[in-house]
Amino acid sequence: MARTFIKIDTTMPGATHSGLLRGYVQQQRNAYEVGSRLKAIMTNNTDNTNFADIEALFGLAAGDGQAVFDLVNGTVGANEGVFQNDNGKTIGELLG
Repeated sequence: MARTFIKIDTTMPGATHSGLLRGYVQQQRNAYEVGSRLKAIMTNNTDNTNFADIEALFGLAAGDGQAVFDLVNGTVGANEGVFQNDNGKTIGELLG
């Protein structure tokens, strides 16, 4: 099998943006791992009809649990290549 890993060499002459690229990769990986953990916690605290426990656990107003669950689930799914959506962009715009 061919090797597919691509090394980012921050010591190469002229590689002035290599640290920025490495940071982006690390942040994306961290976001995926945190999203996966959030999705697992949320999934184990709802039956997909009642999102009140999610609202309480994550400090959300009543009625916002399903929308937030859908954004987290959609973002993780997009990162896994399962869904094609813009939830990664949307979650940063709508939550905070």
